Amino acid sequence: MKLREHYSIITGKSVYTDDINFPDMLYLGVVRSTYARAIVKSYTEPSGVELFLDWNKVKTYMPVRPDPRAKNIVKMPVVSDGRVNFVGQPIVAFVVKDRYEIEDKIDEVAVDYDPLSPVLTIDESLKNEEKIHTNGNIAIDLDLSGGEVEKRLTAEVTVEREILQDRIVVNPMEPKGVIANFDGDKLYIIGSFQSSFRIRSDLQEALGLPPEKIIVKSAPNVGGGFGNKVPAHPEYVLAAIASMILRKPVKWIETRREHLTNPTQGRGVKSKVKLYGKRDGTILGLEGEVIVDLGAYAYTINTTTPAFIAGLLNGPYKMRFMKIRALGVYTNKPPTGPYRGAGRPEAALITETLVEDFAEAIGMDSVEVRKKNFLDGEFITPLGIKIDKADYTGLIERGEKIYRSLKEKYKDKGIALIAFTEVVRASPGEGAKIRVGKGKVELFVGTGPHGQAHQSTFALLASEVLGLPPEKINVTLNDTENVKEGIGSFGSRSAAAGGSAVIEVCKGLLEVLKKKGKTLEEAINSDEYTEVETFYKTSDIYTPGVHIAVVDIDETYKPRVVEYYAIDDVGRAIIKDEVEGQIVGGILQGISQVYLEWAPYDENGNPIYASIAEAGVPTSLESDYKLTLEFVETPANLPSGARGVGEAGTTGALPATFIALEKLLKRKFNKTPILPSELITP
Repeated sequence: MKLREHYSIITGKSVYTDDINFPDMLYLGVVRSTYARAIVKSYTEPSGVELFLDWNKVKTYMPVRPDPRAKNIVKMPVVSDGRVNFVGQPIVAFVVKDRYEIEDKIDEVAVDYDPLSPVLTIDESLKNEEKIHTNGNIAIDLDLSGGEVEKRLTAEVTVEREILQDRIVVNPMEPKGVIANFDGDKLYIIGSFQSSFRIRSDLQEALGLPPEKIIVKSAPNVGGGFGNKVPAHPEYVLAAIASMILRKPVKWIETRREHLTNPTQGRGVKSKVKLYGKRDGTILGLEGEVIVDLGAYAYTINTTTPAFIAGLLNGPYKMRFMKIRALGVYTNKPPTGPYRGAGRPEAALITETLVEDFAEAIGMDSVEVRKKNFLDGEFITPLGIKIDKADYTGLIERGEKIYRSLKEKYKDKGIALIAFTEVVRASPGEGAKIRVGKGKVELFVGTGPHGQAHQSTFALLASEVLGLPPEKINVTLNDTENVKEGIGSFGSRSAAAGGSAVIEVCKGLLEVLKKKGKTLEEAINSDEYTEVETFYKTSDIYTPGVHIAVVDIDETYKPRVVEYYAIDDVGRAIIKDEVEGQIVGGILQGISQVYLEWAPYDENGNPIYASIAEAGVPTSLESDYKLTLEFVETPANLPSGARGVGEAGTTGALPATFIALEKLLKRKFNKTPILPSELITP
């Protein structure tokens, strides 16, 4: 199937945020901290700028969507309120006529700091000896217990694993960007967004404007996101304030150097978890702690991450109990946030390494251990989370067959089979509207594509309901002016929630026309519009998978994936090529966390990476492995039938590659990434 999104991209005609220009456009520049923790004593203003913005003019904080159980929420000021807490934090901002003046004006600003000792690791933060914020370094501390916890006492075997999953820079191909244009009445925002509705909500809170006065639209093309482009960021607020003061459009385009230290970064999770089991291979449950490095501030949804990871540790297994302490702590690094998988891969690595260790401890084949404990239908986890039905039995049986054959084929390589079930964040649903008339069929959906084929997918789903060719249906996405209520694209949700909203709104249109005694063709050719809008409500669902990795070490002692096999229950593969593309990309990102990507800092809190290459972003040279994808289609209990796969590849590839490398070297590792020096040294 030819995807309508591809033509403009491959012909070089695609329009990104920085391709959009308005008359009298002005440009925002930001002066950023060069210290990880300091008091800002004073600063100078650059000469000849259109506007200078500091705390005295801004005086607002970034909105937070916290876990309601958090006791120590510290919001990030849009610009420094007298202190800075990570390298790259905005101190002041300014507006100029020529974007090429920005670097010169940044150099003009002299900042006088009083440096303070930074807190840079989870362990340092937990000590609370050096307090970043007044109420200490711990933002959230939860004891999450459920199920038959007393079964710990009946365990015959316990295994424990401590793992640090280091930070990763969220590196989409296109950095962030925004254009703010206030016309005296309404604030118009265009940018590289995953959720225009979330951006509107954040700006509403930060600026104190009513939602009807803010119109947010995504640029025609968004060059990737991986979670980084869901919320508003300080520069969006600054551009909006500047436009409201100057009454001119203000553009901010993030440089790659800025992006490397700007919120949000991914991962940053330390865990110490124990698995309890029986010698016959029965897994009883897990106990331990999960600690998330939140960075310098509570930012977007980062305080929800500890409990989210804890809730996913059950994996695709019939666990009897769960007892997890979930913490989020502040450090003097950029705030963390969702990165492709957003807790799912972290949880899968924790659980799957424990399953491997358990199998080894009892002398049982690890595939047999998984089979013995595998889900076979709907399941309520010990923490009360509902996992819906899927073909779990078929997945593990097929996975075992492939695993055994690969073991025969590669006798001198590391081979691992892992299993997972990733939550699809379909809740609370999605908004859609359809309008027909004057020869047009117009479909509007609240999702925010950033590399996914939403237009083609939704046109296809609508065509199936309406009986029209997909090419006759025009699709507009991620625009607050056209849909009353929308959510956006993240958490593998778009085909499940957005696709279902499309189906339901099209059914609603046919019902309306039936009551009016009109045919669809008559309505399309009418001089008047017929319009139907809906918000389809749904709860979360799950996408299970079984992945197998074959790993070797090359002559330079660098790990290399030789072959990878992924079997996923996708619900319904609406456009097969697009489903494949999502899983292929996710797998590479999961692999890269094991031995390529990270965001290291020195003892003073300075990043010791200055490019995407130094941050470990994989290239085509790292993706030369043989890859086989296999789909199972057990429709979800949703109109679209789709389960969502955007994060399935990452969730599977991280533990599969990690464990395969352990099996190859017959060693256990306790962190990601695993560096070449750590492979050489026992």
